[in-house]
Amino acid sequence: SGINAEYGLGGTWMSSFEILLLVRILHGYGQFINFTGVYCWVVEFAPSHLRNSFSAIMLICWSMGYLVIVLAGYLITSWRYIFLATGAFNFLMTIPLLVYPCSPRFSLVNRGREEEAKRTLRSLGRICNNQLQLDMPLTFTSRKQNYWKQLRDFTRFPTMRKETLLCMFCWFIVASLFYGFSFGWTKISDDLYFSYLFAALGKVVALVSLIFICDLLGRRMCMLFWIIGGVLANLLAMPDVQISKDWSLEYVACLLGSICITAAFGQIYLITSELAPTSHRGMIMSFSSASARVGSFLGTHINLLYDVADRRVPLGVIATAGVAVAVAVWFMDDTTGRRIPETPQDVEDYAEEKGKKKYEAVQENGEEEL
Repeated sequence: SGINAEYGLGGTWMSSFEILLLVRILHGYGQFINFTGVYCWVVEFAPSHLRNSFSAIMLICWSMGYLVIVLAGYLITSWRYIFLATGAFNFLMTIPLLVYPCSPRFSLVNRGREEEAKRTLRSLGRICNNQLQLDMPLTFTSRKQNYWKQLRDFTRFPTMRKETLLCMFCWFIVASLFYGFSFGWTKISDDLYFSYLFAALGKVVALVSLIFICDLLGRRMCMLFWIIGGVLANLLAMPDVQISKDWSLEYVACLLGSICITAAFGQIYLITSELAPTSHRGMIMSFSSASARVGSFLGTHINLLYDVADRRVPLGVIATAGVAVAVAVWFMDDTTGRRIPETPQDVEDYAEEKGKKKYEAVQENGEEEL
């Protein structure tokens, strides 16, 4: 957060384009480390029945930032002052992070600090008017490891490796659709600010809807619901239908598709954080976010196909990519109502337990048929 704020302010006084570009790269570096860390913090504090709501609320706050930046761009005419305003705002957002406690899960599993975890639990108990008695030792498995040992765990634990690769693939494609889906926002209106205002409002609508749909369908089916919705929106955009003077079927599909892809992005955040064990959650979320950044770069180039091919070609490419995500999600475990794993062994144990239950179910069905 500090890196994000410092380089945000630093851009105010840059006079060289090359240096400003470097500052923007460092600014983005700090921004995504900050967001990934805060998201992991929220997930590790939230109980399983509230994790969906907490995740969506956090992402809604992120979407509200779109409204703030659109307003800043509209009211502030100088790019230098835009950097100054956003940098100062980021410094204010750093203050809460100085007083937030460390997650007890992280303290125990990643640091092996039992007393630190107990202090956090006692503080939370006082907030809830519940005096916790934590005189007895806590039961936990500590995996205090360096970066390289964490990487080697992916060769030792195949289920964690498979789930991480599936998540990275989904993040890559969903980010490509998220940033390249707009067939496009600037076509909704000649006013750029009005277009992005609609984009921000669409994101808020998507993430509010996500809370209810996820509670109704569960984690995996909710993800499939939104991805299939995005695919259908692309197919809906293909016919040449003019609804009114300013709106066509393609524009309406753009709004609906953006809502679906935004909700899918929010859902893959939640699924990934719940599949990843506490010992490796930061690393797996970072790998997934890095995949999303690559996808976001490539996704914006999908719109270049409009200049060299029929507009149905990029729509078909996006729809096909959505189908690929749906297939990957189908092979993921459903984390609905499941406690988040603490170590890679917990991930393997859950997969083994699931396999036994499936085998027993097959055996019972076979006996019934006989």
